[in-house]
This record gives sequence, structure tokens and C-alpha cells, in this order.
Amino acid sequence: MYKLTGAYLGQDLRKIMAIGLPLVANNLSSIAINVADTRMASELGTSQLAAVAIGSGIWIALFLLGLGVIMALGPTVAQHYGAGRLEEIGHETRQSLVVGLGLSLVVFFAMRSFEPFLLHLGIDPEVSALAQEYLSALSWGVFAAYGYHTFKQMSEGVGRTIPIMVVMCTMLPVNVALNYVLMFGKLGIEPMGVAGCGLGNSISFWIMFAMLVTYSLTSQYYRSFKIFKLSSWIDWPVLRRLVSLGMPIGLSLFLQSGLFTTVALLMATLGTVAVAAHQVVLSYSGLVFMVPLGLAMALTVCVGQEIGRGDTRSAIRIGYTGLIICALVSTVASATTFFYAPVIAQLYTSDPSVIALSTHLFRLAALLQFGDGIQVAAAFVLRGLKDTRIPLMLNAVNYWGFGFVLAYVLGMSLGYGATGVWLGLSLSLCTGAILLTGRFVFLARNMQDDDSIKQTNNSLLER
Repeated sequence: MYKLTGAYLGQDLRKIMAIGLPLVANNLSSIAINVADTRMASELGTSQLAAVAIGSGIWIALFLLGLGVIMALGPTVAQHYGAGRLEEIGHETRQSLVVGLGLSLVVFFAMRSFEPFLLHLGIDPEVSALAQEYLSALSWGVFAAYGYHTFKQMSEGVGRTIPIMVVMCTMLPVNVALNYVLMFGKLGIEPMGVAGCGLGNSISFWIMFAMLVTYSLTSQYYRSFKIFKLSSWIDWPVLRRLVSLGMPIGLSLFLQSGLFTTVALLMATLGTVAVAAHQVVLSYSGLVFMVPLGLAMALTVCVGQEIGRGDTRSAIRIGYTGLIICALVSTVASATTFFYAPVIAQLYTSDPSVIALSTHLFRLAALLQFGDGIQVAAAFVLRGLKDTRIPLMLNAVNYWGFGFVLAYVLGMSLGYGATGVWLGLSLSLCTGAILLTGRFVFLARNMQDDDSIKQTNNSLLER
């Protein structure tokens, strides 16, 4: 095992925090928009809140499926950067933009065709129609969202996360203001309701994309990458490699987000109070999840760069350090949620029935938050090692063979309703943390053994 000595621990902490804290701020700003959307939708009515909950769940599931493919760029760039292959960074970024364009076309048409499926599931026709309005308006920003995340992954891979933070923190008030104006009909604009929420987010994606592209064009730091080189925009071997690495990531994200989306649909069959309470609890859980997520994203960069430099020992050591940090952060978040559940619920809604159910679900969400923080750290460390296929299989078995089945049996078959659904969801996140951490420990031991063999062989050669 690698020992986390004081000197190395301090060094690793500084590196993770330097890259991760701007990403935490970025993530908090991003989720704050979601929280604001939830709060504004609740002012429009319970049906509108339910529509935003269902629509955003569908959007996230579809978007993450494609985003996972683009996320292959992050560890790839990190390893190129660690090895000093700077022009390869620009080349891979261009190929990722091509992938994003293809993905956006598929997601665009899928988002505009969901109402029949919602009606087939037995969801209230009014809620189904409103959810479709939200998705249709949001669909216009799909390519910009993928384009933005391509440049975001590139910037993360080279360890420059402050520009990402600046873009998102700048857009937080702009996005919220846009959504408010469009939803409630201010400044002489006709009220658009939940469609205004989708359109405001769509416009914001285009602004964010333009800001990050402009920065990449004008920054001296990125000049050596030659991102905007006019030649070699289509490189089929590189495209295949990115898709091969990224598709398991996308499927893993889709399986997890798909579980949450399916749970939201199950909750919708239990009534508007259940789905509203679910959205409240999910919105807050997403907010606190942004801290371990930001730190985990830094782990992919740190681990990937060390692998690119050929320093396996440092890569594994940083992985262990990151897991410990995320576990501690998640413990604090979990305890806060458990003890302050009634207070948190009242911040989201004034409906007594929604507050009562939300408070109860928050107790279960505390368990979910603990497992979620650890599993995401392990997942991003594995991505830094470019290990994506085995985690995909582990996630498939865990989230759907265990999590969904347990949530459905407890919530629907045995009649425990929202409590049973959330208990199944929470337990699956905890088992996910165990499985992915176990996978990392297994790889770390094998890599340590390989490293020892190489050192022994080198020693013999020197003799």
C-alpha cells in the first residue's frame, strides 16, 4: 500500500484544492440555477414544479449520455499535458467538438418527442404537456451545451479551472434573471411559464459557450495547443478512440441519471405532492453533491497528469488522498442534512404537505449523500486511469440490478411509497461507493506490483 505521509498529503491536498476549488464554485453556481428554477417553478404551482422535475430529469439523463463521451477528453488531455504533447491537446479537442455536434442532433430530436412516452406511463396529461414545453424550449441549447463542455474538459485537463469558474459564476445571475423574466413575463414579455425556464437555460448555454471559446482564442496559454488549426478536423482513428473511451463513461452516467429519472417518474405516479417533495430533496442533495463532485473532477486531472508523466506511485497516492477528502466532506454534508431536514425543507416550499414528506425523505437522503460523495471520487479516479469499462459493468449491475429493483419493490410492490423508493435509491449509491472503491484498490495493488517488478528489473540491469 502507498503511505500517505504528512509531506505528500500536504502536497497532494494543495494540488487537488488548486484545481478542485474553482470547480466546486463552478458546480455550486450551476446547481444554484437548478435550485432557482425549482423555487420559481413552485411559485407557478405544483403541476409546474412537477413538470420541471420530470423535464429536467429527462434532460439530464439524455445530456449525460452524450457528455460522458465528451468527458473522455479530460483524462486524455491530462495525460497529453503530463507527457508534454501539447499540439495533441488541440487535435483531440477538435475531434471532441465533432463528436459533440453528432450527439447534439440525436439529443435534440429525442427531447422534442417525449410527451407520448410520458402519457404512456400514466403521468397526468397537464404535467406531461408542461414537461414537453420545457424540453422543447431547452432543446435549442443542446449543441452549445456540448460545445461548452468540450472546452471545459480541455481546460480541466491542463489544470486551468479558474476560467471555467469565472464563466459559470458570471452566468449565475444572468441565467436566473433570464429565467425569471421569461417565466413570469417581465419587461413587456408575455409569461411563458415552464417553457420560459427551458428557453432561458438554452440561451445561457450559448452565452457560456461563446465566453469559453473567446477565452481560448485570446489566451496566450492555449496558443501552443493550436486548438483552432484549420486542418485535420476529422481524424477517424482519434474519433473512434475517444468514443471507445467515453462511451462507457456516458453509459455509466446514463445508468445513474436514468435511475434518478425513473425514480422521478415512479414518484409522479404517487401524486403531485410526492413528486414535488422528491424534487425538493433531489435539488438540495444535488446542491451539496457539487462539493465532492468538484474535488472528484480534480482527481481525474491530477491522476491523469501523473500517469502522463509516468509516475504511477504519485497517481495512486493522489487517488487515495482524494477518496479520503471526499469521504470527509460527504460525512459533514450527510450529518447536516439529517439534523436540519425540517429547516431545509421550509427553504424550498411553503406547502405543509410537501414540507412534511420532504423532511422525512431528507433523513434517507443523508445516507445517499454519504455514498454519492465516495462513489463519485472513486469513479473520477478510475477515469484518470482510463479505466471505464469495468466501472460501467459494476454500475449497470448496481444501479439497475440492485437499486431500481429495490426501489420498485419497496416503494411500489410493498406499498412503502416515497419512503421505499428513496431507501432503495440511497442504498444503491452506498453499494456503488463500495464497488468502485474496491475496483480502484484492486487496480492500485496491481499497478504497485508492476511498479515493483520494473524497479527490480532496473536494479538488476544496473548491476
